[in-house]
Amino acid sequence: MEKRKNWDAIPSIEELGLDWESQPNIFFEKRAFVRIKGEVLSEMLKVREIFVKIITAKQTYIGHLLDISAGGLLLDLPVLLEEDLPVKVGFFLGTVKITSKAEIRRPHKIGELYTTGIKFVDLKKESAEYIGGLNVSKILRHAR
Repeated sequence: MEKRKNWDAIPSIEELGLDWESQPNIFFEKRAFVRIKGEVLSEMLKVREIFVKIITAKQTYIGHLLDISAGGLLLDLPVLLEEDLPVKVGFFLGTVKITSKAEIRRPHKIGELYTTGIKFVDLKKESAEYIGGLNVSKILRHAR
C-alpha cells in the first residue's frame, strides 16, 4: 500500500537556516537603460563589426563596440583613458550617424585591450530614441 504524502512533516523553509540576508543578483535592475550586445547589434544591422571613434583633447582612437544603451556604451580600446575624461564619440549604427559628448567610465585592462565604459553626455533625443528602438526591434525579432 502506498503511503500518503504528508506535507506537514516537511519542515518550513524558515527552519532550514537558509541565509535570507543574502540579496538576489539585482545588478541588471539597477541599470537605467537596457543594453544591446555588440554582436547582436552587428547581426541586426548586417555588419561585421561596429567601430567607435573616440576623440580626446590630444588624440583620436578607434574602439570596437561591445554593447550599447541610450545611456552609453562599452568598448575595447588600444589605450587606457583616464576615468571621467571628457571625450567626443562618433559611430554609425547602420546608416545612422551617432555623435555625442561623453565621459570615460571604469576603464580596465583585459588582455591586450582596455575595456572602457563611455557615458553619453547630452546625447541628442533622436539618437537616444533610435538606440532604444533598436532594442525594441531586437525584442520583437526574438518574440516571433
